[in-house]
This record gives sequence, C-alpha cells and structure tokens, in this order.
Amino acid sequence: METENIVERLNKYEFDNSNVYTGFKSVGEARKFAEERNGKLVEVGFLDGNDNPVEDDSQNLIAENKYYKAFAGPDYKIIHSADEGFQEVAEKLKERKNEVTSKSPDEKYFSDADWQIEEDAVIVLFKGEIENVTSRERSKYLMHTKVYELAVSVPKSE
Repeated sequence: METENIVERLNKYEFDNSNVYTGFKSVGEARKFAEERNGKLVEVGFLDGNDNPVEDDSQNLIAENKYYKAFAGPDYKIIHSADEGFQEVAEKLKERKNEVTSKSPDEKYFSDADWQIEEDAVIVLFKGEIENVTSRERSKYLMHTKVYELAVSVPKSE
C-alpha cells in the first residue's frame, strides 16, 4: 500500500523504452523504488522552463547523495528544504510572520506559502534577500531556472 501511495505522488514521464519517475523525498526512497521495479537511478534536468526532463548528470546528484538542485542565475540562490541553511531562512520567515498583526500583501503572500515550507519547500533568494517561497515542483517553471532531480528509469514491459 505504501508503495502505491509513492507512485501516486511521483511524476511519471513516458519515453519509448522506459518510464522515468521524479519527485522523490530522499535518495533512499529513490533507491528503494529502483530496486523494487528493476529500475536504475538517473539524473535529469528540467532546463527549458517546462516539464520536459532530459538526462543530465552534470550536477553529480548521485555522487553527492542529493535529490534536487536548482540554479536561476548569478543574483539568485535557490535553497531546498534538504539544503544547509534552509532551516535558518525558514525560521526568519516564521518570525517575520509572527511580528505582523495585520498582514500586508507581502506578508499574506509569504504566510500563505506555509504549506510549501512544510511540504517540499524551495526558498528563492535574490541578492541575499527572500524573494519567493515555492514548492520544488513549481521551481521548474521559474524564469531561467535550471532544475536537476534524481530520478528512476524503469524499463517498459514488452
């Protein structure tokens, strides 16, 4: 049953000879998924601002035991919930929310992102300042962002 819930949560991309799954919550989860389905770990990139993954091992995700990285240009830093420093930035957001009694549009925007911080959050910094809070999935669609994920490629049955 747990395995089926994982399949429902993952993103599936169909290719001629394989199905590629992304959206794992950890490297361990991806490894287990690959073992159970006779698949293999691969690294993919979403490089063109949409949901079309291509094999890309340029970020060494497997070697670094990571499952997500994103880059949006020299002035931006994207911090994922599994990255060092994320918790400190998230705490700043929570403190800021607690200081405000009547919400400005900015405060409402950040506080409404709480579900993303708790789920699989990504915080976008612009020149060191918090610009946006979003989800890992939505980060693929940010302008000029290149997103890299650990994936599992499972051969199609013939």
